[in-house]
Amino acid sequence: MVDKKHSEEAAASLSRRNFLKMGGIAAATATVGAAAGAGFVAGRDPDANVGWGRTEAGKDMYFNREPFRVDKAPCLNIAGPIERPEWGDFLFNRVMSMGGSMHKDGWKPNKDWQQIPDPRVREYYSRYPERWPEMLLSFREKVKHDANLEKHRDRFALAWAYSGAFGTGLHSNFPPVPTAHPDEDDFKWVKREPMEFQSPAHASKLVKQMANKFGMSLVGVTKLDPSFVFKNMMRGMPDWGEEIPKHWKNVIIFGVPMNWDPMYAAIGYSTSFDAYYRVKQASGLMAAWLGELGYAARPQFPGADYEAMMVPLAIQAGLGEATRNGILMTPEVGPNIRLAAVFTNLDLEADKPVDLHMGHFCESCKICADSCPSGSISKADKPDTVVRGYKKYGFNQDSCWRFWQQGPSETGLGCRVCIAVCPYTRKNNWIHALVKESDPRDPTGLTRNALLAMQHNFFYYPDAENYHAEWSGGNFASYHQPPEWLRSENYLKVEKTWEYDGNWEGI
Repeated sequence: MVDKKHSEEAAASLSRRNFLKMGGIAAATATVGAAAGAGFVAGRDPDANVGWGRTEAGKDMYFNREPFRVDKAPCLNIAGPIERPEWGDFLFNRVMSMGGSMHKDGWKPNKDWQQIPDPRVREYYSRYPERWPEMLLSFREKVKHDANLEKHRDRFALAWAYSGAFGTGLHSNFPPVPTAHPDEDDFKWVKREPMEFQSPAHASKLVKQMANKFGMSLVGVTKLDPSFVFKNMMRGMPDWGEEIPKHWKNVIIFGVPMNWDPMYAAIGYSTSFDAYYRVKQASGLMAAWLGELGYAARPQFPGADYEAMMVPLAIQAGLGEATRNGILMTPEVGPNIRLAAVFTNLDLEADKPVDLHMGHFCESCKICADSCPSGSISKADKPDTVVRGYKKYGFNQDSCWRFWQQGPSETGLGCRVCIAVCPYTRKNNWIHALVKESDPRDPTGLTRNALLAMQHNFFYYPDAENYHAEWSGGNFASYHQPPEWLRSENYLKVEKTWEYDGNWEGI
């Protein structure tokens, strides 16, 4: 009880009485109707640049986290014995393993998960047998996807090209994927003897500046927590146990938002590849920079090149908090952030986590759960499950994947609906700035209630089933209609035979 009280005091930093004395903020949050109307207009603004900020790396939209630093992240609540994640807990490990078994060995998925060739995948479904039917269905749905996709090429041609351009860059070999033992591979970046910094604080300050120079919007530093390092998994090493390399001391973790207007137009017109490409390149640049100063580095980057879980490390580094859908929530861009990291032996001053009351917001909201096309997100009032010793909202990876690979593109990869509809996913306009500054300081809940009232009453949300493809009973709905530059009928010789289902009718 003492710890909770201390945490709330440190995070809020303002009493109810002091908060209400802040006339400008109190008046803005109390005048729900005016703020909602203004926010509605601002939220429809198709200017994509305002999401990044108008200075280098969006510096003008940064939120000052220092008043909200706490010793313990409020969303990493321990409710049982802490366990490290298994190889099979990583969705892409399972998917790639089963895909390999199908293409190389002729294995065909069936109702019995115990017949899966890879024992590591079987181990996962021994813990979650109820999820296997969803994964099995995903294989069948992908066949339907591939059979119907070409019929819709005219509509999504520009979106395919946009995603494909970044996808090509994403699959380049920079930074190179590790191929040897980390005691060797991580030191390949090192060019000379280490340069000594004046202090770990100086090192952290410069590292953050360099992350911004490399194009990253948000960056934090934390000590490597073994709790979030995968067991039995090490790139470049076919056989690996539970060892963690001794030189993995600190984590530099950073991220950027996906391009705003396509992201809002999830699923058909958006792509994660744009942000994935940028964070991957930045991880390589950071590793090369560290190597020039004499320090080892191991980049962790998308699509699937990780040895650790990014979200809890980002939480420990103070970038944000966990959300109902399991994605990192930041005050600047909400969950619209894609992460990469670099493990290093450079001594750094770690950031503390933050308490911004985002968990309370998620308890009241549930918009992402109501909108989820696959029903993968828990609608419980409070975190309702324990995963590896941590209390969190239930989330079904396999049902998410079933829909996630059904998008109307050649790869079919990506949904992003839960990110698009989140009230915290907003561009850097004045109404977003007001909310992100006032809500963490507001013990009354007025700000939170005002924002949620705005979202529920002023914005249209397609029915969850309408996000599905036409061949699955939907109409390719999106939270916002696609931006002008992704509409095929505006640039290509195609016959428009479709209507758009989503906000932004006026673009």
